[in-house]
Amino acid sequence: MSHPKYPNLFSPIKLGPVTARNRVLQTAHVKLFTRDGHDSLRNVAYQVERARGGAGLLITGNRLVHPTSTTGMPRFAYQMLKGAMEIDKKMTSGVHEHGGLIFTQLNHFGTQATSDSADDIRVLWAPSAVKSPAYNETPKAMEKEDIEELIDWWARAAEHSREGGFDGTEVHIGHSYLLQQFASPIYNKRTDEYGGSLENRLRLTCEIINEIRKRTGKDWAVGIRLTLDEFMAGGLTNDDAIETVRIIESQCDIDFVNVTAAGYHNVFKAIEPSDAPDGYLVDLSARVKASTQLPVFTIGGIKDAAMAEQILADGRADMVAMTRAQIADPEFVNKAFEGREDEITHCIRGNQGCIGRVFKGLAINCTVNPEAGREARFGYGTLRQAVEARTFLVVGGGPAGMKAAEVLAKRGHNVTLWEKSAELGGQVNLILKTPGRETFGWVRKDLELRLGKLGVVVERGKAATAADVIGFGADAVIVATGAVASTSGFSIANPAVNELPGVRQDNVITGWDVLEGSKPIGKRVVVIDDDGSRQASGIVEVLLERGHDVELVTRFNSLFPSTFYNLDQAYIYGRVFGKGLRYQLNSWVSEIEGGVVRTFNLYSGQEGSLEADTVVLAYGPKANDGLYLELKGQVPDLHRIGDCVAPRKIDHAIYEGYLAGRELWDPEERYIYEGELEQEEAEDAALAAGR
Repeated sequence: MSHPKYPNLFSPIKLGPVTARNRVLQTAHVKLFTRDGHDSLRNVAYQVERARGGAGLLITGNRLVHPTSTTGMPRFAYQMLKGAMEIDKKMTSGVHEHGGLIFTQLNHFGTQATSDSADDIRVLWAPSAVKSPAYNETPKAMEKEDIEELIDWWARAAEHSREGGFDGTEVHIGHSYLLQQFASPIYNKRTDEYGGSLENRLRLTCEIINEIRKRTGKDWAVGIRLTLDEFMAGGLTNDDAIETVRIIESQCDIDFVNVTAAGYHNVFKAIEPSDAPDGYLVDLSARVKASTQLPVFTIGGIKDAAMAEQILADGRADMVAMTRAQIADPEFVNKAFEGREDEITHCIRGNQGCIGRVFKGLAINCTVNPEAGREARFGYGTLRQAVEARTFLVVGGGPAGMKAAEVLAKRGHNVTLWEKSAELGGQVNLILKTPGRETFGWVRKDLELRLGKLGVVVERGKAATAADVIGFGADAVIVATGAVASTSGFSIANPAVNELPGVRQDNVITGWDVLEGSKPIGKRVVVIDDDGSRQASGIVEVLLERGHDVELVTRFNSLFPSTFYNLDQAYIYGRVFGKGLRYQLNSWVSEIEGGVVRTFNLYSGQEGSLEADTVVLAYGPKANDGLYLELKGQVPDLHRIGDCVAPRKIDHAIYEGYLAGRELWDPEERYIYEGELEQEEAEDAALAAGR
């Protein structure tokens, strides 16, 4: 019987020798959950959680096939290591137990790495000696014996995957990795049988696929991860992608085509931040779908079941990847199937907890889902009801306070939340006033909806005093009053100056004033950026959009450096440069005197001056901790969370709210040490957590 609302999305699909129960998959994505060079129990718990949540197909990766495939960061899995087998069998049997399929993605980084590995030195392999845009290192052009060795090792990794219980494998020929390097004229400058025509450039890919088939048999699924377009002059185009499928299909026995785009020159186009619309690659993948009878998986920030259904109904794809959507909510599929879509936690594509942490060499988590990557400890079945229902008062309705109230109420406590503003959301409401951040509205919307369903008493417009809190008489109080804009002009560039001279002038305002539209702003504006964040760039963009002449002065050696990790930077640069932003890097503002801003270059010592009608401080916030400090010693069970402890990012606030909801206050309970999650069995961790 077909699903009444989503008949295509919840219909089975045959992928060669195996059948997925529905058309939703989660593509391979780097998680850095490894231990001793192979996957860990942490990834077992992660994958099983999403199979339990209803996913039809999971693809785990990026798993490497040869020692020369270093990465430039630690904690990738090497599939050719025999030690992976025990963990793989736990992972695959757990996924199968819950009705899902799981493939392994196999890959070699080629030149997109570094010859520095953790404990020794390697040599980078690539089709030609073309320098990496990632690490600026020149690789060795592979010789025939290297190619033969790679084919053997890649097929060996596939054999290990089959022995580990996987239902199939995906050969990665995207994201500027080795096989795409062979396929792309950007990287492949060879003149032998592996260079020249597209068919020659795909020769190695076909040899690898055919060797995998030879060793694993026809009753095991094999497919490819294909780049739809490199988006680079002289690179692979969407027409090349169509021809690539034709060539591989004619020479190899493959069962599916999974797509992606871009590469290391422009990786943001592969994992677009919130600035891009949902489904940003669907049109390109639809052209590939129209050219082949093979099942084609589409991708591109899709987080809505209705959109996925329409894509399938229109024949634009056969499966829909909803990868970040299922990081944010591992039960996404079941909730959509059961008509519980109002319970879904929506991905906001902020890229802070997932890809942003990977670029820092840290295991992934999720801004909106504190359980992501911590499933064994915090996932399904671990949240326990409170032994005794108590009355909690949460002061502050930003992300931290809302999350704390939600989890406390889930555990059976009686919760009241006070928020001084007319609406919940805290600093999320400021984020929503900046370009490209509309998706962040889901943070407020999702949490507010849950508070209502759980019966949390929410009082808006309630500016709490210490007397109000004490008089309420709660059993426990959680202060989540957030932060306020910094007005001192203090900069770590010159920490001896506690307050910037001239900062109290009427023409000096904060970035928050700009976003709230609360103060007049002149035509000529100097923005002092001491934060380097997406909020700072948003303030600049808002000013430019309003027609102000803007010059930015920053102590950093690049514009908005923290936006690099979340893949926001390219979008921001494109917009601010296009709107005429002027800027000075490596500079400190030493004084504001009337309409003159004095600058000092941190390296040359050169002094300068700028004229401004208005000076805007983009210094980041400071903790709004006054209420908490007043209440200390006056309330028996008092805690504070989020930015009123110390200003940080939204994922930190939500995570602290989550821990508060579980009442994990003791350092022995709340902190997780490196390596613990990689070794935890889910059932044991669930019992140990107990909250």
